[in-house]
Amino acid sequence: MNRNTEAAAALVETGYWASQYFLWSVILIVVVLFLSGAWCFFYHRRAMAAQRLLVQNLRESADTFRYLVETAHEGIAVVQNKRLVYLNPRMCEMSGYHETELKALPSFIPLIHPSSRDEMMANYQRRVAGETAPQRYESLLLRKDGSSYPIELSGVAIVWGGQPATLNMLTDISDRKAAEKKILHLAHHDSLTGLVNRTVLHERIQQTIALANRSHTPFAVLFVDLNAFKQVNDTYGHEVGDVLLQQVTLRIKQQLKDTDTLARVGGDEFVVLLTEITDNRDVTQVMSRIKEGMAEAFQIKRHQLHCQVSQGAALYPEDGASVQALLSQADKNMYADKCRYYADLNANDSDHHPNDARHSPNPQ
Repeated sequence: MNRNTEAAAALVETGYWASQYFLWSVILIVVVLFLSGAWCFFYHRRAMAAQRLLVQNLRESADTFRYLVETAHEGIAVVQNKRLVYLNPRMCEMSGYHETELKALPSFIPLIHPSSRDEMMANYQRRVAGETAPQRYESLLLRKDGSSYPIELSGVAIVWGGQPATLNMLTDISDRKAAEKKILHLAHHDSLTGLVNRTVLHERIQQTIALANRSHTPFAVLFVDLNAFKQVNDTYGHEVGDVLLQQVTLRIKQQLKDTDTLARVGGDEFVVLLTEITDNRDVTQVMSRIKEGMAEAFQIKRHQLHCQVSQGAALYPEDGASVQALLSQADKNMYADKCRYYADLNANDSDHHPNDARHSPNPQ
């Protein structure tokens, strides 16, 4: 027996002998455990890095969202149980309230104009209940000082703090409404004098005809035309002519009632709708007042201008039963008055200047 055999026998006898395969198994297990631990360590590091990156992204997203909300041009408000639980700075700016004042309100109703409160409350209740409600509509709100302003509201149902609520975005459309009003005014009014134009005049005459048919009350249409207005433009320029038209407008309006309508239908042509009359004598009185109102000279840029007018009236229903018939008859009567004016003017010129070859201007 050699020494190795003797050593192995000795180990067996003492209980410390292990086979070579067992040793390799132990080594393999140790290696596997080491590698598993290393893998878990590196995986944990990667997971922690990913989590930190996710938290950082979420924080950046939240900061970006907060910045967008707080600097938005639209007012943003969260309403829960009819109370304002969140507001951005623009909402406070629009309403004129401080944030703490808005959150202290018992409901959002004080911010709504009385004419819009029922609609606003109904839409809010439908939205919270999950029912169909207008996603975008216009309404009227109140500022802290009591003044009103138009808004466009977009709202959706959300969950806020575990409870149902609504997220509302409000845009102040005051400028847009003012622009629309200006466009509408320009579409129906003369830009120089501010008087209603031919379109509005026709509509009002048509409405007056319908009213007269029901109430059997008369009314009249009066055509007013400036005499020799072209000479003013040719002599003093169109700027002076425009100012003259504006001043003539003011003088005519001074002779009318608030219920009457004065319209500019041409360069130097005006039409008056007289609604509160009883007979032709009332119309004659108005025409006399207008003529007298033109007697005083117009002072325009150091120029003193005298302006005469020719007038013609048509009475409903004697002179016509339609808009066109009344205007046509009034125009004919006005032209006849203009012809008389120039005939008298020519006669006066002949009396004072029998050898003068000058001619008065043709009727304009």
